[in-house]
Amino acid sequence: MHDIEASTTSAAPLPKLPGMYLRSLFTVARQDAATAEATELTGQYQAPALTAAQVGRYKDAFGGFVSEVPLTLMYCLAQRVHLAQMLEDSFPWPAPGLVHVSNALEQHAPIQLGEDFVIDAHIKLPARGPKVSPRRLRPVFTVTFWQGDEKIVTCVSEYQVMPKNQPKPAKPREAKVAEAPNDDWQALAKWRLEAAEGRAYAKLSGDFNPIHLHPLLSRWFGFEQPIIHGMYMAGRAHAEIERKYQQPIQKIDVNFKRPVPMPATIQLWEQCTDDTAGRYQVCGAEDNLQRLEGRFTLAR
Repeated sequence: MHDIEASTTSAAPLPKLPGMYLRSLFTVARQDAATAEATELTGQYQAPALTAAQVGRYKDAFGGFVSEVPLTLMYCLAQRVHLAQMLEDSFPWPAPGLVHVSNALEQHAPIQLGEDFVIDAHIKLPARGPKVSPRRLRPVFTVTFWQGDEKIVTCVSEYQVMPKNQPKPAKPREAKVAEAPNDDWQALAKWRLEAAEGRAYAKLSGDFNPIHLHPLLSRWFGFEQPIIHGMYMAGRAHAEIERKYQQPIQKIDVNFKRPVPMPATIQLWEQCTDDTAGRYQVCGAEDNLQRLEGRFTLAR
């Protein structure tokens, strides 16, 4: 049997989303002024099996998937684990407003529909205090999914802690542009993201972070407009890559470089590095500024 670093206890049922959303609002009052060394938090949860209907809704939202269960779908469940841990008293920052900055997913064995999960959860909390740069406040969440005694999927996610800001008048910004990716890169797809896209994906994924939903909410956390979920774009990239190669993705990672305020038009680019692996990036369709970049490995 697998285990975690915490003391041996039975896994707790993973809380349901509606109750966690309500509780997360109360974490906004957290004021982390304490000085603390880097530390680690662990937990273990039980979660019900994925259903064919859940998988079907996710596939229909993107199109192109070859995988029986898309790997990026597992982040939706991992993010629910993250929220459960953020609600614990030992987590020092408000849950709303945390910004997802990177993610890595790897599939170790087939994901079985109809079979429940046991989930090992681990957080590395950075050192904090008045002399620690806010940019270094990046907790790292590792979530490992098990079905029976078999490890199925590992998800490693990094977040940036964002300061709470009162709404401020928008300031004009200097327009920036970049060169389009060179000839080593192939343009795969172009997407137009309207403001409602964030709310639609929130319903699909369960991620109702206010930075994705409405300008009045996103401004509270420093964003003039709602920004699209990073894992929405990673999911679309995942689907398009599988469509091109007609093979499932076994491993995929992503680094979120710039937020994408909605509405926006973005372009997906892909570069093959060998027979089973490659790189991808998403850029603004007009300015070519990179929004995210990552790597993928196809199933052998």
